[in-house]
Amino acid sequence: VMTPVQLSLGTAQFGLDYGVTNRTGQVPENEVKSILFAAQLSEVRFLDTAQAYGDSESVLGRCLDPDSSFCLISKLPAQTSDPYTSSSVEAWELSFQQTLIRLGCSKIDSFLLHQPSDLLRSDSHVLLSWLSSLRQRSFVRRVGVSVYSSSDLDDLPLDQIQIVQLPLSLYDQRALHDGTISRLNGLGIAVHARSTFLQGLLLTPSEKWPAWVDPDFRLHHSSLEAFAVEHNITLLSLSLGFVQSCSQLEAAVVGVTTYTELMSLLAVWMSDSTVHSFGDPHCWAWPKGHSLDPRLWPS
Repeated sequence: VMTPVQLSLGTAQFGLDYGVTNRTGQVPENEVKSILFAAQLSEVRFLDTAQAYGDSESVLGRCLDPDSSFCLISKLPAQTSDPYTSSSVEAWELSFQQTLIRLGCSKIDSFLLHQPSDLLRSDSHVLLSWLSSLRQRSFVRRVGVSVYSSSDLDDLPLDQIQIVQLPLSLYDQRALHDGTISRLNGLGIAVHARSTFLQGLLLTPSEKWPAWVDPDFRLHHSSLEAFAVEHNITLLSLSLGFVQSCSQLEAAVVGVTTYTELMSLLAVWMSDSTVHSFGDPHCWAWPKGHSLDPRLWPS
């Protein structure tokens, strides 16, 4: 039996002014408390944070109910090109222990590398052995990587990781179509989809898209808007329904900036009106990768 896709709440905007469509800036802490309280009472299983997300970890630590049952995920920032030495290990250990202190917990579910190429260096065994020590000491259940594209997984020691976070959305179906998700599943590696709303673009009317977006991509989005109107369904339902239909995912990461946004999102997630009833979602995949990679967007 396939377990249903779980929700993971992304928390970058709790610690930073994050996201191309974010109009409100960093979420105030009283709002974070309301969001977390509602998330706890619902279907949200994971909280996804990172050492690089401003003070997101500290905000979570202050706002989390100590008895909450969330599985927490954090990430190690990209490493410099300096050789890994015993002092690197000390620095990683210190920063990881500070993550636990900031989050107010004694262990977390998963710890990911923000830059997978940190495992492709000649001295990567130093980093790998430290990561596996976190598991041996029961500080984390799983270690893994966060990637921008399937090619980021090339040559990684996949036998030593248990979780991968990758971009996947109604418009960005590359990891599905190129077999990456199936391959990871076959290796027993959990997959979490992020950028499920393409930083909010999927939910934003095409006339409000930033001026730099490819005109043919904007046109593609206006076709989806027309389709949504014709079938009396929202862009949110189409976006969430797509990731819910990808049964090989363990979780989908979603970001919200207000309690109201979370409540709308949960209402759709827990309803049965998924994309299944709206024809083939594959026809909405956008073929041009450069429009889908936020690293290539103007800052």
